[in-house]
Amino acid sequence: MKSRLLDSLHSIWGSVAFRLTLNYSVFALSTSLILLAFFYYQTVGILDSQFSRQVSTTAQRMSAHFDQRGLPGLINEINLELADHVNSDTEMFLLIDTQGKPLAGNIEPDPFLLALEQTGANHEVILRGHAAHGYLVARRLPDGSKLIVGHDLRDLLEITQIIKRVSLAAISVTALLVLLGAYLFRRTLQRRVEVIRRTAWQIGAGELTQRIPIARRQDEFALLTHDINNMLDRIELLMHGVRNVSDSVAHHLRTPLTRILARLRTALRPDSSYDELRNSIVFLADEIEDLAKVSEKLLQIAELESGTRRKKFELARLDVIASDVVDLYEAVAEENHATLRLMAHGPVSVYGDRDLLAGAIACLVDNALKYAGDSACIRVQVATADRSGEARIIVADNGPGILPDKHQRVGERFYRLNSDVPGYGLGLATVIAVARLHGASFDLHNTNPGLHVSLTFPVQITPDEIAGGA
Repeated sequence: MKSRLLDSLHSIWGSVAFRLTLNYSVFALSTSLILLAFFYYQTVGILDSQFSRQVSTTAQRMSAHFDQRGLPGLINEINLELADHVNSDTEMFLLIDTQGKPLAGNIEPDPFLLALEQTGANHEVILRGHAAHGYLVARRLPDGSKLIVGHDLRDLLEITQIIKRVSLAAISVTALLVLLGAYLFRRTLQRRVEVIRRTAWQIGAGELTQRIPIARRQDEFALLTHDINNMLDRIELLMHGVRNVSDSVAHHLRTPLTRILARLRTALRPDSSYDELRNSIVFLADEIEDLAKVSEKLLQIAELESGTRRKKFELARLDVIASDVVDLYEAVAEENHATLRLMAHGPVSVYGDRDLLAGAIACLVDNALKYAGDSACIRVQVATADRSGEARIIVADNGPGILPDKHQRVGERFYRLNSDVPGYGLGLATVIAVARLHGASFDLHNTNPGLHVSLTFPVQITPDEIAGGA
């Protein structure tokens, strides 16, 4: 039982939420204590000052009676003060002659009172036969006698005790609420964190579809949950991509490797002639070169999907890049008896990597030339949306297009619409990866006839904005 209690206390103290709440609560409690102490000393000081002024005023008034009526008049005035029953239970008077003999008053003389001078002092006296604590002031009269005037401090002591008890009760309640609040806050925070920990454990166990439930309240945990779920979506997508790549690589590389192995065994036969060996070497070189290209493409796609930037993004002119690509493919278009046109309406700028953008546009143009057929008309259009300000590049042709049921598979690694057309099935996958890296969207649809492929980039960034951001 004791061990379980110690473990529970250790668990509570080990909670960051509990310690954090406790620290702030202790700080708040310390501030309250300082304010209470300030209030206490200010209140006591005001009351003490009030009693001091009252006693000093009474002493001056009694001294004035002595100056006007002498010692008998002062004795008579003291007796009247004690007989009027106004504050008579708290007022203190003592008049003693030069020999220390009491002449009038309600307190008994003692050595301290006999030695007391004009400076006020707190002293315990005998008031009407009972011990009392009073504030006393002495006045030496012209005839050598001494007048002592005081006030009972029991009211001040009672007020002081009340303030102490109230302060102690407030501190106790505050401390209890601090501990209770820290415990409740720790439990609330632990429940919220436990949901995240449980989901993280399930993800680590291989259940990639698990997500953190989103609370209705849009607080900091809801924002954190949203970000973590987005991250998990991205991780799941990348993991599926890795699995698909692994399966695709294993499937598509097995055939060329088998061909290479078979050709090597053929070349290793003792009766192989020089021409056969030479042809085998040329064949093997071509196959290995194709494998190298495929590997390079796969590495590029993986790098793009991971968000890695080889170069720092800068302001790039899409219209200039598209013009360069069109100039590069004009000769290829002429060989295929195709028409390749550029339609650009003024400068269009995006923030990105010029080489990657050029590669993506080149891939779209190359696919259009391959699949649109001979005598095709291919249009490369660069424009900026009038309202949204988004930059867009469009590659359209008048070819056969793509069957609707094949649209979802476009962009998969190694997927090819026509196996008779040379290629590796990695071009559009690279274009989509480049688009994601630049925050652009990829879209394609049939135009009957032809295919319309577009890349839409976020709102264009001006050079002044780039300079300001730098």
